[in-house]
Amino acid sequence: MRIPAYTVRNGCIYVTFTNSSSDTASRQPSQMDEHMLFTDFMQSWLRMMSSQIRHNTLDSYWYMFHRHIEPFYNARNMTLQSARLSDFQAFVDQKYQEGYSPTSITKLHSIVHKCLRYAVTCGILEHNPSDSVMLPKRVKYIGQTFDQDQLNRFLQAAHTSQAEPAFVLAAAYGMRRSEVAGLRWQAIDFYRNTLSVNHTAISSHGQVTYSDRVKSDSSYRTLPLMQNIKEYLLHLQMQQQQQERIYGAAYTKTDYVCCRDNGKPLRPDYISQEFARVCRNANLPHIRFHDLRHSAATLLLKEGFSLKQIQEWLGHADITTTANTYAHVTYSDKVQMAQRLDGLFQV
Repeated sequence: MRIPAYTVRNGCIYVTFTNSSSDTASRQPSQMDEHMLFTDFMQSWLRMMSSQIRHNTLDSYWYMFHRHIEPFYNARNMTLQSARLSDFQAFVDQKYQEGYSPTSITKLHSIVHKCLRYAVTCGILEHNPSDSVMLPKRVKYIGQTFDQDQLNRFLQAAHTSQAEPAFVLAAAYGMRRSEVAGLRWQAIDFYRNTLSVNHTAISSHGQVTYSDRVKSDSSYRTLPLMQNIKEYLLHLQMQQQQQERIYGAAYTKTDYVCCRDNGKPLRPDYISQEFARVCRNANLPHIRFHDLRHSAATLLLKEGFSLKQIQEWLGHADITTTANTYAHVTYSDKVQMAQRLDGLFQV
């Protein structure tokens, strides 16, 4: 098995593999043919993907490859030419029998399918043999949310937390954890009253990577600066300047908005840990930090904004994601609907 090695270049973490003397390791996917092992082709494809996806996503791909995909298909000695639908169906069926969730199995199959789709693009295969795999039915996850009262209680309880700025931004704008941790002062224009999402911070293998790469093209967005958020951020900026004077040479000066008293930027994993702690202390239901994003979207829905407007506010790639995630009707809305309909019928 190849051993991953991580290096940092230009603010990004790259993964490379050692202990391989095979010529296959250095070849590009498009230079290969249908007689090579599927797993050799997939490794070359994964190396190529380092320029296409974020490093934490790539790390998860490599993990799933070594943990699940490589052992199964190497045991079959399967080449690109010999690959059949039955091979990929057998993989899915085995993972289901091993107790993995439909969501996990779908993720595993998705990686395999993308790799084979690239083999078709390269002209190595005429069609994707994994196209018609039958996947186990997924149970839709519905994230929990805070209502307006709970959200305000949470923000009150967060006043003493160093992660408060991250909580405020996530609650007000529905920003992702990577987006609030990567927000810089240069992205906030107090004159034009705008806040731009164009930089992220991602935790992976104990390191934090800061990058101008966001989740998708639509994640790059500029949002209007709300008046109360503007006042909050101006006060925060003044506090950080005071902390810099107090700490002196020990202060870590960066351009990041969410940082500790000593100036060090908040790690994304620390933000999640602090979020859970504040929820416990405030006796609020346990939800994920990402559910602050769901809470913001739900409040926008209740205020009458359209799914298209919410899609652009949240930075979703397409409206289908917004509709599938947030187009639920709260019970109070159902009661109002029932009351309106009740007067239309005579029974």
